[in-house]
Amino acid sequence: MSVTELDATIGSTLITRVTDNTDVTIRSLYSIQPIVLIFFRRFGCQLCRSYALKLSNELHPILKKNNVGFVGVGLEKFGLEEFQAGNFFSGDLYVDQGKKAYQILGLPYLGWIKGITDLFTQSSKAWMDETKKMGVQGNLRGDGFQLGATYIVGPKDGKVWLAHPQKDYGDHPSIDSIIQALRDNIREFRE
Repeated sequence: MSVTELDATIGSTLITRVTDNTDVTIRSLYSIQPIVLIFFRRFGCQLCRSYALKLSNELHPILKKNNVGFVGVGLEKFGLEEFQAGNFFSGDLYVDQGKKAYQILGLPYLGWIKGITDLFTQSSKAWMDETKKMGVQGNLRGDGFQLGATYIVGPKDGKVWLAHPQKDYGDHPSIDSIIQALRDNIREFRE
């Protein structure tokens, strides 16, 4: 599914803010500022944790300079406490119980056979090597076959500046591609 604007697809979808357990619409996240929006596979996933940590360390300071929100969404609460305790993600966290947004966006669900074979793709192996170098560990609790995505969403109308649904477990956009999408859409972007 090609998504060019979130407002029409998932803008009114409710997700739960982790800090106070309040339900908010996805639209409210980008209503006043652009956001980098990551749909994590699982909070316990090693690869998701290392991706979150890399973005937090290398990208989040740039986002702050440019008043760009940094938002992570998980599909369930399994592994959330460890995720928070490990300080893997420096942005705002939400949970999409029931995977409503994941389903509306058409994010792939792999199932057993594809889920196992995806462990052996080139990008999954490369990201696993990176994860090991970072010393990040995870757990196997929860739904391990749902893929996630990374979006950059413009303010007010929810226009998508970058859409990167995962093709396999290790498939993430580079930080350079995220910065380029922001640079292309923010007039006085600062690095």
